Amino acid sequence: MKRPDLEFSELGLHHETAIAEYVAEFVSAGESRIHDYFGKADWGHAKTVKKLAAWSQGEDLAGWAPSSTRFLINNGRIIGNYNLRHELTESLKRCGGNCGYSVRPSERRKGYGTMLLANAKDLGRTLGLDRILITCRVDNIGSSRVIERNGGVLEDVVHDEESNENLSRYWITL
Repeated sequence: MKRPDLEFSELGLHHETAIAEYVAEFVSAGESRIHDYFGKADWGHAKTVKKLAAWSQGEDLAGWAPSSTRFLINNGRIIGNYNLRHELTESLKRCGGNCGYSVRPSERRKGYGTMLLANAKDLGRTLGLDRILITCRVDNIGSSRVIERNGGVLEDVVHDEESNENLSRYWITL
């Protein structure tokens, strides 16, 4: 579903106010983390933009997999984001997968998660990936539905010792 009022974009310097409002909404909703947005509060906006751009080029990884982060934007307002890892480490093969995404609390249940993952699949094809692994908590029915709408096939359920949660592991063929 294409909508002219929506765009996918890398984070730019001009998004400083939009990302601050995006992060603030998660905090206000009592959510302690935004899945797959790796900006750090102490970095400042310019450093976050620089880091995300470097990681997409496989630079400055510090043990992380190369990854590309995109934001779904509606008239300057960030609706959601995803991070697509270009390869899988052993840890990501088990619990993290290739892709994670978030939709701001006030915009959930409107189809944006499905759009984010569909765009991530397009980017994965562009990067030459044949398939991507997506994981979500077993009790996250909304995320499971988004993954399944995008062709996700459940492989198994694993226990993540770090978070002490059970995770569903889905593969999506690109």
